[in-house]
Amino acid sequence: MLYTQLQEEASVFNAIIFERGVAGSPYLNHANGYAYWYWQVAGPDGKLKRLSLGRDTPETRALVERLKTRKAEASEAIAALRSTTRAFVASGGMSMESAHFRVMAHLAQTGLFRKGLVLVGSHALTALGNLLGLRWGSQLKTTDMDFARAQGISLALPGNAEPIDVLATAQAFDPTFFAVPQLDHRQPSTAIISRKTRIKLDFLTTHAAAGTDTPHYFADLGIAATPLRYMDYLLGGFNRPGLVVGTYVFPINLPDPARFAIHKLVIAQLRRGEGGSKMQKDIRQADELLAGMIEVGLEHEIEEALAALPASCFDLVQRSLVQAQLSRDWLHRHLK
Repeated sequence: MLYTQLQEEASVFNAIIFERGVAGSPYLNHANGYAYWYWQVAGPDGKLKRLSLGRDTPETRALVERLKTRKAEASEAIAALRSTTRAFVASGGMSMESAHFRVMAHLAQTGLFRKGLVLVGSHALTALGNLLGLRWGSQLKTTDMDFARAQGISLALPGNAEPIDVLATAQAFDPTFFAVPQLDHRQPSTAIISRKTRIKLDFLTTHAAAGTDTPHYFADLGIAATPLRYMDYLLGGFNRPGLVVGTYVFPINLPDPARFAIHKLVIAQLRRGEGGSKMQKDIRQADELLAGMIEVGLEHEIEEALAALPASCFDLVQRSLVQAQLSRDWLHRHLK
């Protein structure tokens, strides 16, 4: 199966590119009558950094050669990954729009997604479809990228030792990114947007206490996140390792697919003040995913997600089902 092959190749690529680090190039500098080797790397902020490898000696030159070999391995790995990705998309796999993929790939290479973030929103629907072997009749376009992380998540995560400034990292790729100001200017921004592409990154989190909508600032990300109702339900399931598919692929954390769909049915009814289009989009996405899961025999996962649903959400789901189509009858039977 091509998706399984993609996952394996993405793991190799991830280890070579993200874990071992291959960005940069050797640089030889002469000072005070000696030659010194450096490895020149562009940091997340776009500034060049020179990491000292030591004085020019046979041992240092051997180290430089090993680093260059590592870069060559990375080039081979990504070439193989691009080839498998093309085959996967040609076979019907769903891919992300190229502009969105380039932004997300840049963020991935700077280590953002090793910090416990979970991809949610429309891009997650595409990734979940690929994971489950499902194909949507129409690709749902969006300019937003939505990421979520629970407030209580442990910071003892791989890659969490070094904080990342989300805005500076994005600006290193596209200088027109800026922090979206809140209506209440005393509150920190929870989103950034590009003036050039209009691509927007929204950060979401769980509520620390009932009824608290104050943004929660994540110091290790350099940005705050908006608490969203029932986000604890969405993130409380078994998150899945998935893939972001573009010209190549890389790993991303995805929510439990059944909880993702049911959560959309819930929040659709909380969008009444935002106009009908977002509500309809949530219901349509949830319906496609649930219908697909039923079709491939994953009813038990939906039943488990329904069993964990707070009682206060049942009426919200029922109201959304009035407008749903494919999965309506099945869900109605299990909500009784």
